[in-house]
Amino acid sequence: MSFYNTLSKYYDVVFKQEEKTTEFLLESLQKGDKVLDVACGTGIYSISLSKKGANVIGVDLDSTMIEKAKAKAKRGNFNIEFLQENMIDLKERFGEESFNIIFCIGNSIVHLECKEQIETVIKDYYEMLKEDGTLIIQIINYDRIIEHGITELPLIDRKEEGVKFIRKYEYSPSKEEIYFKTKIIVNENGSRETIEEDNVITLIPLLKDEMYNMFVKAGFKKIDIFGGFNKASYNLNSYALVVRARK
Repeated sequence: MSFYNTLSKYYDVVFKQEEKTTEFLLESLQKGDKVLDVACGTGIYSISLSKKGANVIGVDLDSTMIEKAKAKAKRGNFNIEFLQENMIDLKERFGEESFNIIFCIGNSIVHLECKEQIETVIKDYYEMLKEDGTLIIQIINYDRIIEHGITELPLIDRKEEGVKFIRKYEYSPSKEEIYFKTKIIVNENGSRETIEEDNVITLIPLLKDEMYNMFVKAGFKKIDIFGGFNKASYNLNSYALVVRARK
């Protein structure tokens, strides 16, 4: 079983729904809003917003995630469209002024190839928003990672389900890239068989000021920066960087 097939199977165990994240997303929502969930995974937050009356489309590059999201929506009788799409192609796919809210969380946007591509995508999302629309992006606070030389993130250990998720960082200053090394270990119900899958991908360690400047350049008129979905003030030691901006 490949890494992403295994991860999709246990995605909702590893990345459990966070109440503060849901509350943060709902703050921008009005009933009937059209919402785009970029890098939606298995649709956890798409479903949460759909429950509150949003018209949601969820997109993800990984087909196994999308199939799982579709199955969850069908079981719960949620009218959500889940599509396998690349986040760089969404303006061409949906057109301008199509959504009231676009959000891309889970440290997803830094999976793009370079900072220039991230800047283009943020500009695309600006153009895809309706007037007064909201864009929300969340990533790891890479200012903290680089400043403190952090080489791994906290272990995710779901003892009851027998799942561990290990995450390590290797920063290359010369290339301005991070090699993100992950391992998922599964041992369900005390089984003798343990599943281990490894993966390595390249991330773009986007800094807070770089992100802010991209939002300004895109044309956003109100930009708020937080250190987490609890709306704590951002500082160098914040674990996350959350940007919420209005068109």
